[in-house]
Amino acid sequence: MKQLLHYLIVALVSVGSYWLYMKQLGAIPFLLLSIFFFYKTFDELSGRAKKRREAKKTAPSPAPTGKKAEIIT
Repeated sequence: MKQLLHYLIVALVSVGSYWLYMKQLGAIPFLLLSIFFFYKTFDELSGRAKKRREAKKTAPSPAPTGKKAEIIT
């Protein structure tokens, strides 16, 4: 659903940009799209950073107990 919303936003900006170009206001769609893509990039990068932070917080696995493997020569 979220991806559909993003496609809808891009489509609406595309249609709006055609109208704005006819009114000699062509820079506005580029500004709106740059803000949208900046938000998407920031969201993606911050999500990955959160996952890395959570992975560092997990405790290491305990050392195995019992007999270790023998080396046979």
